[in-house]
Amino acid sequence: MSQTASDRRQRGIALITALVVVAIATGMAAAIIWRTGLDTRRTATLVQGDQAMEYALGAEAWAEQILARDGRKHPNVTALDQTWAQQLPPLPVDGGQIQGKIEDLQGRFNINNVTTPAGAAQFGRLLTALGQDPTLAAAVAQWMTTNGANTGGDATDDYYSRLQPAYLTGQMNMQSISELLLVKGFTPAVYAQVSPYLCALPVSAGGGAGAGSLVNLNTASGPVMETLSQDMTVDVVSQVIGERGSRELSQTSPPQAISAFKLTGQTYDSNYFLVTVTAQIGTTHVTLYSLLYRNNNEVTAIRRTFGTL
Repeated sequence: MSQTASDRRQRGIALITALVVVAIATGMAAAIIWRTGLDTRRTATLVQGDQAMEYALGAEAWAEQILARDGRKHPNVTALDQTWAQQLPPLPVDGGQIQGKIEDLQGRFNINNVTTPAGAAQFGRLLTALGQDPTLAAAVAQWMTTNGANTGGDATDDYYSRLQPAYLTGQMNMQSISELLLVKGFTPAVYAQVSPYLCALPVSAGGGAGAGSLVNLNTASGPVMETLSQDMTVDVVSQVIGERGSRELSQTSPPQAISAFKLTGQTYDSNYFLVTVTAQIGTTHVTLYSLLYRNNNEVTAIRRTFGTL
């Protein structure tokens, strides 16, 4: 029986319909496969992130044990030859690796000391030692003052409220040194230069109420050590660093190089430490910053941040 034009037309429509159905089904299958792969990858990333976080917290607990043990072994002295200061290579863990370090924050200058006249002068000396404008210390002091816009000058709410975007002064101690990027004069270049020598601790850290935190001569860098006296020279600082390279400095055995100086704000022990841990599991990276407080050989974490200091 010969096909009519109508039969051929119907067969053509059926074939086109079948092709359309196959195309739609193929597209839907591809979308399902893509979404399934995406969900699998997302789940794996979440699992790896949780695993990396647990490893980081485990490393923090390990750091607490190390600091407590060193505190018992070396009472009243914190120095760079102790276990806590030793840099370990990356350690392999299931699915990746973990690495970390412990830093003595009292080897840095506490930016919250700037709220006192002596602390502001000390920060000015640090800025000078680093080749920066010492008047930036006044801008920081005004940023943290409690009477805000009544302080006068440019470093007030009046100045900051005219910026785009506008914001107000902190009017309180800094919780992170990154807040300096909001203060007038602290460009990213200036911040990058000074931030390795700074920390943000409670004002009374190690120095008693209202005294400001103390600088540990066993761990302080040269520029920070220079801030302890306006008479401190680079040569004297080099001598102190040389002395501590051969022995641990202490209250009963201070460095001979500073015997003629009347220093204020120095110590030989530390209470505050920064633990930085980076855990890599698969393609996931987690960085943990922990501020640890050691007192009477008991160590506790008083601040944690992930990804940013």
